[in-house]
Amino acid sequence: EVNSKVKELNAKILDTKRLLDKDYKFLEESLSLSKLYEYAMEKSNIILRINLKKEITYANKLFCEVSGYTNEELVGKPYMLIKYPDVSENEIDKLFRILEAGKVWKGTLKNIAKNGKPFYSIATVVPIKNKSGEILEYMQIRQDITEVINLHKELEDTQREVIYKMGEIVETRSEETGNHVKVVAEYSQLLALKFGLSQSEAELLKHASPMHDIGKVGIPDSLLNKPDKLSREEFEIMKSHTTVGYEILKTSNRPILKASAIVAYEHHEKWDGTGYPRGLSGEDIHIYGRITAVADVFDALGSERVYKKAWKLNDVLEYFKEEKGKHFDPKLVEIFFDNLDEFLEIREKYK
Repeated sequence: EVNSKVKELNAKILDTKRLLDKDYKFLEESLSLSKLYEYAMEKSNIILRINLKKEITYANKLFCEVSGYTNEELVGKPYMLIKYPDVSENEIDKLFRILEAGKVWKGTLKNIAKNGKPFYSIATVVPIKNKSGEILEYMQIRQDITEVINLHKELEDTQREVIYKMGEIVETRSEETGNHVKVVAEYSQLLALKFGLSQSEAELLKHASPMHDIGKVGIPDSLLNKPDKLSREEFEIMKSHTTVGYEILKTSNRPILKASAIVAYEHHEKWDGTGYPRGLSGEDIHIYGRITAVADVFDALGSERVYKKAWKLNDVLEYFKEEKGKHFDPKLVEIFFDNLDEFLEIREKYK
């Protein structure tokens, strides 16, 4: 009977050992897989870990390569060390508020490298929690897109340069200085910002407004450079530059060219509905057209043309007062006079 119990106990011990060996093998395999996953993550992603004090606690090799910092230079430093100057602190705070609420944040991050240049990443930022659900740290898993962003910027810069050059070609044909398109661009951006448009939209209008007279490519030189007053028939031909410009640009899906199409079509519309080509009035005229109208006329009146001498500044300002609510959006005229010093600075720069 004793032997029987000993045999039974030995059997249970062996069974337990087999179970332990099985569990140990499973644990060993799990740890091995975990290490493989960790290795794959480290090698294919940019990793940054941040503690609850918003201090960097770890940066992997790829992060260091992209940023130019060593791990030692980053660890223990505040996350704000890598904040690019034009990224607002509010944006950073918003990101951390989402993480502090236990949620995952996804988006594009713009940071500053050790050499002062920006670098860009598509990032997923995860709050790491313990079993109790308490947040221990934050992990950023990133993919570098700096090269893509820089290429996109280069293409945009090229597009903008082409737009400026096309605008200047039109001005050259009508024996006007190419500075006109540059001045109109800066006036338009300033008016847009003062009106309350976003920085990005104001920037868009700045780069679109040089195309306001692109339709003049379809107008004969004899009309563009005629020193005398145009006949009624000639003026009708001249007016067609708005629709010609629109037809050239309207089929593009590029934001700058879409905005340029609006500007070309509507910059001769008037607030009271007496403008052309469609006789639009008030807010039916796109804000881009209303802003460019003010910018274009302010520079044109103060500049010499084949058909007129340059107006004196006081006469130009008097004209704007008279045309408030007639030719021009009254709110834009008020903004113009409230910020006249800034417009005159631009005017002086290109004189």
